[in-house]
Amino acid sequence: MTITGLYAGILALIYLVLTVRVIALRYKSQTAFGNGDEILMHRVRVHGNFIEYVPLALILMGILDWQQTSVMLLHILGITLIVGRILHALALTCNILPFRMLGMVATMGVIFVEAVLTIAHYVL
Repeated sequence: MTITGLYAGILALIYLVLTVRVIALRYKSQTAFGNGDEILMHRVRVHGNFIEYVPLALILMGILDWQQTSVMLLHILGITLIVGRILHALALTCNILPFRMLGMVATMGVIFVEAVLTIAHYVL
């Protein structure tokens, strides 16, 4: 059984929540295209930022999973990614800037660790 599937599933559910939030506001404001008002712009960026970072993190996690990386380490990376993405979404939704920084540091930290471990597997 792979660990990546668990986190891909959880993150997919978060993605769907973010997607529905954008769709609902587009419907309510009758904004088919563009960013509309500031609230819609924030929701679009939360959604966009999620889809910009999560796929790469999951691809790298999947490679580490395939390389039989420690199950505990994979769970730490997966949980950190989920927490980071939730903090980032809350930061942009509720305008809590420290959450945005924590969310991005967590996300980029996960991608960095995954990248280094993936490369190390082939170099060492």
